[in-house]
Amino acid sequence: MKIFATGDTHGNFERFHPETFPEGRELTKEDVVLQLGDFGGVWFGDERDDETLDWLEGLPFTVTFVSGNHENYDALARYPVEFWHGGKVQPIRPHVLHLMRGQVFELAGFTFFTMGGAASHDIEDGILSLDDPNFERKYLILKRKERARFRIDHLS
Repeated sequence: MKIFATGDTHGNFERFHPETFPEGRELTKEDVVLQLGDFGGVWFGDERDDETLDWLEGLPFTVTFVSGNHENYDALARYPVEFWHGGKVQPIRPHVLHLMRGQVFELAGFTFFTMGGAASHDIEDGILSLDDPNFERKYLILKRKERARFRIDHLS
């Protein structure tokens, strides 16, 4: 088993193309590419993700990812949980696996602990809740602010 690591794809998987990652041509499904945070392949949580996920499944190696602070956690939560190499995963496709946080995996004689957590640079102005009775007022204030950096919980 060979292991490669990368991170922060944010749904852009050009780095897995043979022109960019020629080593990938020699790999098999037994080999693993660890994508460490901000995967972005399960973004919409519906058929709009299928083309990309099917393409990833068609790669000669197994793609695994640890969720980052830019993921659609509501969509990820809908996938079943299985065990793989000692830890819990959510198979998105047979060879596209979400390595769940707080798990220990044994790969090629190495032990990997999956954890999340990073300071998010794009929420310094806050996270708004649609349930907040003052949501519209807060949203309008932030929209008027030049370069406001905020998110809407469960939406953005």
